[in-house]
Amino acid sequence: MKAIKYEKDAVLIKDGDIEAWVDVWVQDDDIRTEWNKYIFFTWDSKDVAQSAWQDNCDNFMEATSLAIEVLQRQGFISQGDDGNYS
Repeated sequence: MKAIKYEKDAVLIKDGDIEAWVDVWVQDDDIRTEWNKYIFFTWDSKDVAQSAWQDNCDNFMEATSLAIEVLQRQGFISQGDDGNYS
């Protein structure tokens, strides 16, 4: 799994043939993450595969950790000594 593109509040993650955007934002001094795509067409095999991949909790944990790391490294988000994000 690797990050292949980023914006100030989102990171595109690639894992094999799957590409998925992870949204990242700070709310109430805490970091929030979610998948950017949540509507899938059951007649589209790529959508079905991405939906199954996104439903895997291990993929979510790895992708969101990677997204947070990328945005921190790029200076879009930071975590203070008190553990709060900004």
